[in-house]
Amino acid sequence: MKIDRIDTFAGHRGAVYALSTGAESHLFFSAGSDGWVVQWNLLKPDLGKVVAQISGSIYAMAYDDISGILWVGQNFEGVHGILVSDQSRVFSIQLPQLAIYSVEIMDGQVWVGHQDGLITVIDQAAQAIKKRIKSGEANVRCFCKIPGGNMAVGSSDGYIRIFKPDFSLENAWLAHTNSVFSILFHVDCLISVGRDAHIRKWNLNGEAIGEGVPAHIYSINSIVISPCGQYLATGSMDKTIKIWEVGSLKLLKVLDYARYGGHKNSINRLIWTSFQDLLVSGSDDKNISVWKID
Repeated sequence: MKIDRIDTFAGHRGAVYALSTGAESHLFFSAGSDGWVVQWNLLKPDLGKVVAQISGSIYAMAYDDISGILWVGQNFEGVHGILVSDQSRVFSIQLPQLAIYSVEIMDGQVWVGHQDGLITVIDQAAQAIKKRIKSGEANVRCFCKIPGGNMAVGSSDGYIRIFKPDFSLENAWLAHTNSVFSILFHVDCLISVGRDAHIRKWNLNGEAIGEGVPAHIYSINSIVISPCGQYLATGSMDKTIKIWEVGSLKLLKVLDYARYGGHKNSINRLIWTSFQDLLVSGSDDKNISVWKID
């Protein structure tokens, strides 16, 4: 496996917390503590276009490639819709004054994860609140779509909860000893990471598949899967990105500053694009790195 850091996108004035894919495979969005939402083009390194400036930190956003609207969660002021084509703010939805940690679009609905265990489900077309779910007392950190219309939710109490299309709770289990920060679905299982620095696999009944892997020194903030479905990447507070074989969870590569010129601070978010299989990472060091993995 050959890995090169081919680009670094600079321009944010604070930590980068959120990344989202764009309308085309070579486009993506970033946001963070400076309130800037920036569109980047992997074909034109470091030529970012600011599509929105929002007061306060942004932890989560999701792009709807049908309408061309980017749903941006603004801490304590709700969700805003940015029409990327002309950078206009086409709507704002007032929500409870709670931090927003995750936004996910599924089947005509937008799921918004707040602090204190609150989930707000918004009707995507009507741009109106459809349902409020109290999933516990801990912060809702991440969502993961499951085939069949179910949604997996990871929270700061260490639990993964599965909600059915009618918003009722189907299953819940203690997955990590602390916060669950990121979940993905692969084949018939969920793969989760969290503050306990482990990677864990689960079937949809909440039963562990194998032993958890102690993967990093500190919290794992993000896990993504390669377009080919054979590899995982994890980004951690320990400043490293690690590449794993998806089936065995065998460690293949460690991307750090000393060997690869990686990030100098916590890695908060990853996306693995279908454009030339490029992996994109956002960090507390204000930079976005682009990795070519062969």
